[in-house]
Amino acid sequence: MFDYSKITKSDLIEDVEKTLKTSSALIDDIKNLKLPTLMMFDLFERLISDLSGRVAFLADVSESEEIRNYGNEAESLIGNYLLEVTTDVGLYDKFKVINSNNLDDESKKYRDELEKDFIDAGHNLIREQKLRLIEIEKKLIDLEIGFSKNIANDKSEVYLTASELTGLSEGELGNLKLKSDKYIVTMAYPDVNAVLENCTNRDSRKAVWKAFNNRAVKTNSPILKEAVVLRNEKAKLFGFNTWAEYRLKYRMAKNPNNVNVMYESLIPILQESAEIEKIDLCTDNIEASEVAPWDIRYFITKKRNELSSIDNSELKKYFHIHDVKNEMFSICEDVFDISIKKEKSTTAWQEDVELWSIWNENNEQIAYFYLDLYPREGKYTHAAVFDISPGSQDGESLPVCSMVTNFPNPNTGDGLMTFDEVETLFHEFGHVLHNGIGKSTFARFVGANVEWDFVEAPSQIMEHWVWKSECLQRFSRHVDTGEVLNDELSKKLNSTKNIGISLLTLRQVSFGLADQYLHGSDFKDSLDEIERRSQEVTTITYPQDVNHLGAFGHLLGGYDAAYYGYLWADIIGDDLFSRFEKEGVLSKSVGVEYKEKILAVGGSKNAETMVEDFLGRKWNDQAFLKQKKLGDS
Repeated sequence: MFDYSKITKSDLIEDVEKTLKTSSALIDDIKNLKLPTLMMFDLFERLISDLSGRVAFLADVSESEEIRNYGNEAESLIGNYLLEVTTDVGLYDKFKVINSNNLDDESKKYRDELEKDFIDAGHNLIREQKLRLIEIEKKLIDLEIGFSKNIANDKSEVYLTASELTGLSEGELGNLKLKSDKYIVTMAYPDVNAVLENCTNRDSRKAVWKAFNNRAVKTNSPILKEAVVLRNEKAKLFGFNTWAEYRLKYRMAKNPNNVNVMYESLIPILQESAEIEKIDLCTDNIEASEVAPWDIRYFITKKRNELSSIDNSELKKYFHIHDVKNEMFSICEDVFDISIKKEKSTTAWQEDVELWSIWNENNEQIAYFYLDLYPREGKYTHAAVFDISPGSQDGESLPVCSMVTNFPNPNTGDGLMTFDEVETLFHEFGHVLHNGIGKSTFARFVGANVEWDFVEAPSQIMEHWVWKSECLQRFSRHVDTGEVLNDELSKKLNSTKNIGISLLTLRQVSFGLADQYLHGSDFKDSLDEIERRSQEVTTITYPQDVNHLGAFGHLLGGYDAAYYGYLWADIIGDDLFSRFEKEGVLSKSVGVEYKEKILAVGGSKNAETMVEDFLGRKWNDQAFLKQKKLGDS
């Protein structure tokens, strides 16, 4: 394991210089060989991936601002270096010597993907186009890094008195910092969630919601606008009309039209249901026509409290983060026939970070993963799983990833999770399992390296276990009494699963539409116009002085023209889970088959093939509609 604990900036600089030198020597070897092999290209990719995991990754997690800044610098250096490699004409000519006739299916797929990389690097373009492409790529690398850095560095805060925070529990108030007589609500998720879900003061909810959605708006709006223009220009160099057309060509959806078909089939159903939901959810003398975005989660929480007969602040006492985490591991061990073991975390980048390992049914260790669960200044502000290493070709070094989230910290507060946070923990652990269990000959296909609109499916499926009574009663444990949620409360809580589901899904649809507008033919429209148009689908009126696109990290974090993938993968995930619904929620036989046919395959097969292999048929949206109780399902 790489030791992050005592790393210095000079160590990182030396690491980058040394690894890039080694990588360049390998590229020279490939170019000088008469018959290079695919394994040499794979070794190169592993070297670069490991370097990124040792250095660039620290931009999102290091406590040191100096190291975070160098992590961003290293990401730019690595990105530009890869650009030089993929645009190397001599390397491409040598790659073409590799014949695909005698390759197995996985090797053929790897060769095909490498060839796509070279083509996307501009080798089939005329000289002037290729030079312009390189200029665009270099600029996009810097824009993407700057965009992410600005979100992480945003220090927006809202100051509110105790009377303005009515509805928050004593524990939730205790988790907030005090300055004079006012509580500081930072933009960390635990602070924001506490206010938006529980605060009875509508003006306070509004202030926090607006601050959160306006993060980095001034610094990132021009960056985003420049990026979408450059992306569109790049797409046109390759003969595509829009960036969305260019980006989707290798994904499950294939083209923007298929994305539109998905949206057009679901939006009317969701909107019809949303109108009913608003009437049912409205409280505090707020009319359905007056519902604002800062009301939705408060309404849902209040209705959930009512139907489950337990207040949100009391419900949280059943979900201490360590209890939920440990029992989540136990559930996964039972269903997927694996073992998860605690390791010494002395190599981690911060003292609260945990290190764990995954072992297969034969008691062979197959992967490591870190858990970086709590918010801190300068850290990545959302929730994600980062690849750190795909492991080595010989298997001596195992795959490593890290879950990076912002849950309540038990070391500085009560560590009690909202039910939505429990769901997020399970979701993100789906990525961890995919990264740890997924195997392949080539690093390119290890773990969650699948089509971008399938990558969320193994995480969406994990959310189902959160709601099942047989699971709820395993990971719920009252922090004071040690009692688990009884059967009656579990069933009542499960009955609240779909409260506000249409309103919440339409919010996700609006994000996906904004992404499609930005990367479609509308890319020249103002960001305010794109924000307004995408929000119309929600059936809720949004304020004119907020534009969340500057804080929408996905747009320059790999999900450009691909945010639709969350809903796309949600539909697939529900269909995959339909087998558990039929054959047993905690069925080990189904779990092992799912592990072998979906998780373990990684990206070595196309997603359509994997899904059909597991389901025994092509996937559809019937399970999705049934789960959400939409339409005539």
